[in-house]
Amino acid sequence: MTVHLQHLTWEEAGAAAAANRLVIIPTGATEAHGAHLPLDVDTHQVATVAERLAERVDALVAPALPYGYSTTWMGYPGTMTLSSETYQQVLVELASSLVEHGFYRIVILNGHRPNGTACDVAARRVVDAFAHKQPVQITAVSYWEPGAADVHALRTSDIGGMGHACEMETSFQLATRPDLVKMDRIDGVETPLVRWDLVAPVEPSRTYVSWPTAADGHPGIFGDPHKASAEAGEQYLDAVLEGLERMLGDIASGGGSYTPR
Repeated sequence: MTVHLQHLTWEEAGAAAAANRLVIIPTGATEAHGAHLPLDVDTHQVATVAERLAERVDALVAPALPYGYSTTWMGYPGTMTLSSETYQQVLVELASSLVEHGFYRIVILNGHRPNGTACDVAARRVVDAFAHKQPVQITAVSYWEPGAADVHALRTSDIGGMGHACEMETSFQLATRPDLVKMDRIDGVETPLVRWDLVAPVEPSRTYVSWPTAADGHPGIFGDPHKASAEAGEQYLDAVLEGLERMLGDIASGGGSYTPR
């Protein structure tokens, strides 16, 4: 049976809701990822993770949202962004649509770091709207978070090397669609490490600074893609999936799994 919600008929979707199936909403971005990766990296990666996770936990996957909060990269052609307010509202309305049809367990699975805070607020807003009507459970998580320690243990880049178009993202792309990766285009390119890192245990500050532009000569990369490999990508993907599966198991065992009234 398919894991894709959009491949079901409305009657099949109703039966899935009645069976209390979990629905994953993957959300990504369309934005520059250096000179070596395509614009849809975040969307492709989160959709891939969502599909593989759904197969493991008997969930459904909604169509991936290909646009996010991408103002950082608007200095690079091809980037398309929503405002944070619009992006958040889109998530609220999509998740609310599912709840209205009886899907009470939803995961907003994020694939683009700047989307994270809006995902959190969107999840809270949906729960607030339905809390006294339905037993709603909305989880907001970025796909790399639950398995971050395991990915960090496998890395070859220094801390700061996993950020954007980095070792992890480039490795994922080499593992899943190498035909779209152009490693020769970053030969000799200096790629800056970042003070934040997607998987390393760094200080949890929320410090934002002015963003780079192509006109400034910035490569559109945060981290170290030179360390990437297809083999590492498969390992990172496995670690990510195992982390997410553990997280969902913990939520269920902790009493957060509901039966529809």
